[in-house]
Amino acid sequence: MIRKFIYLCSLILIIKIIKGDDTCSNIISRSQWQAREVKSLNYLINPLAYVVIHHTATPKCETIDSCSNRVKNIQDYHMDELFWDDVGFSFFIGGDGNVYEGVGWNQEGAHTYGWNKKSIGIAFIGSYQTQKASEKMLQAAVKLISCGKHEGMLRPNVKIIGANQVTSTVSPGAKLFEQIKNWPEWTSSP
Repeated sequence: MIRKFIYLCSLILIIKIIKGDDTCSNIISRSQWQAREVKSLNYLINPLAYVVIHHTATPKCETIDSCSNRVKNIQDYHMDELFWDDVGFSFFIGGDGNVYEGVGWNQEGAHTYGWNKKSIGIAFIGSYQTQKASEKMLQAAVKLISCGKHEGMLRPNVKIIGANQVTSTVSPGAKLFEQIKNWPEWTSSP
């Protein structure tokens, strides 16, 4: 009986490997974009209840190199000018359709005052006050949120909000805010 169970588990694992589970596959790690070392860490208790959407209010990026440089510049600004321990966002969405790991799933960010302990912050690279985010970027964010649910980092009933709903900011920008309001997890009352 135990042999059959082990055989079945092995078979399922082989099928998963062959089939490929790409739910979390487009995440560019900190080492890949050459992040600086973190000064100190505060850990989150997963699964988290909220995702807060932001924009970086910087120029866009369209390639791995340009997006990596943009994320590095944001990290430098957060650490050198604001004196934070690391970059403030959990993840970034690049115009190339990739996700760039910020502080990630397990570490507390500095993205939304009062919400950092109960959420991750996803920042779309660019400014979305007058322009919409591309479909490629939106799909990358949706895939990241699915990854978080699949990996147990986000609650199955996670709520998505714009930063402008809980703090005095225009982020994520008027156009991106209109786009995320169409997502099934978006809530008008956090």
